[in-house]
Amino acid sequence: MRKYPSTRTRIVKFGFKGIDPQTPPELLDPAYASEATNFAFEHGCLTGAIGIDPAVNFSDGAQLPDTPLPISDLFFYKFTAQDGGRDDRLVARMTDNSIWSLKLFAAEPTWEQVESLLIKGEDVEAINYNYNGVDRLMFCSKESPLFILDDMTPMYCQSAPSFSCFEMHSERLFGGVNGARTRLWFSDDFDPYNWKVSADEAGYITFDDSFGDILKLMSFLGHLYIFREYGIFRLTAFGKQSEFVLKRVFADTERINKHSIAFAGGSMIFLAGDKLFEFDGYSVRRIAKKLPAETNGAKICAAYLDGYYWISFEYPKGNGKSKLYRYEISADTFSTITTVDVRNLLAVKTGGNEKMFATFDGAMFKNKLGMLSKSGKLMNYDSGKNYTYAPSTLGTVKQKTVRCINVLTSAKLRVRLTVDDRMYSFELEGSDYLQRIQVGVKGRSIGLTLYTTQPVVNVSPITAELETHAF
Repeated sequence: MRKYPSTRTRIVKFGFKGIDPQTPPELLDPAYASEATNFAFEHGCLTGAIGIDPAVNFSDGAQLPDTPLPISDLFFYKFTAQDGGRDDRLVARMTDNSIWSLKLFAAEPTWEQVESLLIKGEDVEAINYNYNGVDRLMFCSKESPLFILDDMTPMYCQSAPSFSCFEMHSERLFGGVNGARTRLWFSDDFDPYNWKVSADEAGYITFDDSFGDILKLMSFLGHLYIFREYGIFRLTAFGKQSEFVLKRVFADTERINKHSIAFAGGSMIFLAGDKLFEFDGYSVRRIAKKLPAETNGAKICAAYLDGYYWISFEYPKGNGKSKLYRYEISADTFSTITTVDVRNLLAVKTGGNEKMFATFDGAMFKNKLGMLSKSGKLMNYDSGKNYTYAPSTLGTVKQKTVRCINVLTSAKLRVRLTVDDRMYSFELEGSDYLQRIQVGVKGRSIGLTLYTTQPVVNVSPITAELETHAF
């Protein structure tokens, strides 16, 4: 009589393809984590290459000074000095509505207050505009007039509406005004100060439909895109007003989040409900399908730089943990930073520098500026990095014996194996060689967690040798 073996040996690979919180743990592919914080997923490995560093200037890399007050909003002011050199600045609206400026290329930058300028409102925006050869920064707010900053001199335009959002496009200033009638205003050609309504000067378009308020305006590929609460419109606006063409290009039943909208190279990314979308100006596709569904009520900010779309969900105290997601578009993977409350994200490209600035809530960092980085630290502090694969039967409810696990890690790492309701912890040092951990434990469900505080770490996929029993 032919005999069959009562056990079968197989290798399970705990991969590092990313996080998948959407799939139930029992069905989750071991190549994905149930949860991971402060780790990065890069080229199939688990690394520490995600973090936030103290912000530095662009001349000699010196750390930028603390702000005099916590920052409500942060803007980039592209400014050319009289000698033609770069004199770009960060401009901040503080929590008391005052406006301050800091020169990014100064050897010893300091925060300087713009005298006699207060801008009120929850959603303040700013755009750069060169007017008659002079670089200016314009501000809009539903609760304030149109303010203009000329170097350190404030001005304002009394005739302009109080905009909820605005954008320069085809040498006109376009602005959204919400209320009983949602209107898109536009200035005269080459004159953002002329709002006199006529066939040859300024004018407006009224929306009498059900797509909601105007959220944001984006000039992209020769068109002006109008993001509204439940749809996106494309305006072709060259030359005369009579030749303007308006077309709806996207509609959804879930509300678009204004603060999630960002340019992403050759497209725009936005959040509608709890789903993330990429829009190329003509068609919309859903991306980042494994991104966790964050609850309503979070304060959101987002920005894009160098292949990564960053989005922060900041929750009121007691209502959840704030999270900052870094989504790598080309790899369709995201990594998560926790333990910091990011209030603003600002992408800056100038003079060969490409940096993402961050401001914070919370007592610890409220007066500091950060830069998103790959340092593995959080504002010079070591971050606790956690990776979890929740216990699973790994495809069969039969009893299994974990013979060993094989780990290749470049830095100190705590490995915890969960077998049924028992936990086994192993402390490993970094090594250039594969480390084989003998286990010899029997059970039906198996889980894995990893922990380290090392800023620089690289962990290759971990394999477990399992012996599955026939009974």
